[in-house]
Amino acid sequence: MREKRIYDILNNVLLGQPTELEKNHLFEILIEVARMRIRFFSRLKYFSLERNEISMDDIALESISNLLSQNESDYLEYLRNSFVNWEPPIKDEEEATNFVNRIIDQSIYQTIARKYSELDPLFAKILKEIRRANPDKYKIFTRLDTEYISLKNFDEKSKFTIIPQDELIVLGVQKFPDNNYINGWIDEIFKSLDEFTEYSPVLPVNSLALKIKFELTAAQKIEFNVIPDPEVQFLVREGILLSLRRVEKKLEQLSKKKKKYSDRVLTMFREALTDIAYDLLEGDEIKNYYEYLRVYDENLTVKEYRDNYRAQFEYLIKILKNEIAQYYFQ
Repeated sequence: MREKRIYDILNNVLLGQPTELEKNHLFEILIEVARMRIRFFSRLKYFSLERNEISMDDIALESISNLLSQNESDYLEYLRNSFVNWEPPIKDEEEATNFVNRIIDQSIYQTIARKYSELDPLFAKILKEIRRANPDKYKIFTRLDTEYISLKNFDEKSKFTIIPQDELIVLGVQKFPDNNYINGWIDEIFKSLDEFTEYSPVLPVNSLALKIKFELTAAQKIEFNVIPDPEVQFLVREGILLSLRRVEKKLEQLSKKKKKYSDRVLTMFREALTDIAYDLLEGDEIKNYYEYLRVYDENLTVKEYRDNYRAQFEYLIKILKNEIAQYYFQ
């Protein structure tokens, strides 16, 4: 992707006066990226396309077509607005690559969710329950042909940031709902979204349904505690340190928004994550996560770790490993 200078191509096509040939070049790149992302997620068992007889090429083409606006005079309108308003602002090749991956990922999940709703009775039931969520707590609204669920007091006309699907999938909850009840999962996921992330308290309905489906179906749950063998064989300094910087940036964003943790706790998280990254780099065995934090607070008890830090810290670790795996697949 870097050889194709994604940043320059996006700037030229979305903000300049591109020819039809240049527009076609951009869409060739987007379709190539979509196919790559689908293969990546399928390898990590986010979903089984083959089992459900869903074509990867069909998903790739449909996910890219979903990014086109219905405005016939400017079908690039949605892509352009997303590019201009992206946070943080896109200024270099790395940020441009991340933008392309994220926006395509979201479209891929929405496309697959529509397919699942036709083929999977459990998924269809979850969607039905989400749309019937407690109206005293939640509301459903539509923006740009996407159906969202949010907290009732959320301003649906405001600017908001959606958690990427791969981060939503690894987001943990403090308390498992009794009997895996779907409405209980909705409550716990929104609590974690507010407690552990810097994203807005709003989710695409399809994305939330996929998250709950993965949680309810043990065979489809994602395991990031061990990086897949092919990635382990090729771990090098650049990929791990780049992934670590991204997670540290996320931790900084979260601390600015939530102001929940003291400087001491933020430093503890940051140093422990760095230790885990270097253990991965050296090929060392990863210790119990509690032990990594205890190095920086010798008085930390297991109970305190479980009650106050576990869900947040393990979420950050999973994001770190997810970033590393994605880096090497690219």
